[in-house]
Amino acid sequence: MRRYVLAFSLVGVTFAALAHDAAADLIAEVSFNGGAFVSICTAPSGTFCIGNASGGGLVLTMTGGQSNSPGTPTLALLLSSTLSLMNTNASGTATAHLLIGDTGFRAPTGSVSLLSHIGGSVAVGDSLNAMSFFSSIDQGNGQNVSPGTFNTAAVTPNITAAGSYDASNSAAIPSVSAPYSMTENLTITLSAGSIVNYSSSTTLSPVPEPVSLLLVGTSLIGLGISFRRKRAANAQRRMT
Repeated sequence: MRRYVLAFSLVGVTFAALAHDAAADLIAEVSFNGGAFVSICTAPSGTFCIGNASGGGLVLTMTGGQSNSPGTPTLALLLSSTLSLMNTNASGTATAHLLIGDTGFRAPTGSVSLLSHIGGSVAVGDSLNAMSFFSSIDQGNGQNVSPGTFNTAAVTPNITAAGSYDASNSAAIPSVSAPYSMTENLTITLSAGSIVNYSSSTTLSPVPEPVSLLLVGTSLIGLGISFRRKRAANAQRRMT
């Protein structure tokens, strides 16, 4: 997953100056301290958006999202990151709830595996800091619908002390059909003066069909039998 996060960082510089479509289907939004969600950035599906936001004492710097909607037969991809999230309150905690999602995914479909990953660093920590992250698939193709039809279990990496953090989770989905949407759901609570950043990735990839697995297994068995016969024949020739 780290290679996707790295790719996201590199592509971000290229697309940062692009104008954003107000009617876009890639949307990053945030709610501060339980308030209404406000848009951080928007862009056409399958592209990149970036922006800044602040409220309730929290300052989000360089937050963005990226996807490959409508996806490919082997991968549906959604990425997001924040360069920094800082609590500028003189006292007390503050919470940011982020939703980053895109619609119109058409592949892969069928039996798939949903993988959710988040990592980053804590510049200034505190015992009251907390984080929760999970990924959602909405079979109704709704914008930033989370929880959705399918979800990974939430991960809660430790962000109380300065240093790096990393957490992943996955979910097996027996069947997904097109079109569908993907959303990342992140909640961060910070005490006064705390600073963190993050990079995340959500991927959907096909699970090999049982028939394919059977064919692979049968081929391996056949190779094993052929190898044993050849070894036995060589041994017999040496004896004669």
